[in-house]
Amino acid sequence: MESQKLVIFEAKEEEYGIPVEQVVSIEKLGTVTALPEMAAYLKGLMKVRGQLIPVLDVKHILFSDTIEVNVKTRLIVVQTSELSVGLLVEDAKEILDVKNEAIKDLNVLAFQSSPYISGMVNLDSRLIAIIDPTILVESLEKIHHIKDAVEASVL
Repeated sequence: MESQKLVIFEAKEEEYGIPVEQVVSIEKLGTVTALPEMAAYLKGLMKVRGQLIPVLDVKHILFSDTIEVNVKTRLIVVQTSELSVGLLVEDAKEILDVKNEAIKDLNVLAFQSSPYISGMVNLDSRLIAIIDPTILVESLEKIHHIKDAVEASVL
């Protein structure tokens, strides 16, 4: 029976999952350096294992609401097709092994408003949206400016 492993995180009391193969690491939040005139969803840059990565506020991206940083706050470092980014989440809860038959496709209407949600996990007591981090990052306004800034800081 085929299954998929997902890193489950929380944003605004809802659960979301990211395919584990796109997750580089899960980190505690360190020092984030803000950049001038940056997009509202961008918290700044953080050095993770010697690499500068942009820190993106997932709660702001999904709900236009700013994350409250506390002891549960985590940074899920993901590798997209363009660059590595840190997704700032309220809580990285678990790694869940989900059977493929529990994953449902979204209907066309939901897909148009949230193209980065690739499916829904339908479990007995839980509904978890699966996020494709590459599509999420590519959908962000000004992401190419961020990519250029990160590349310039590496050189």
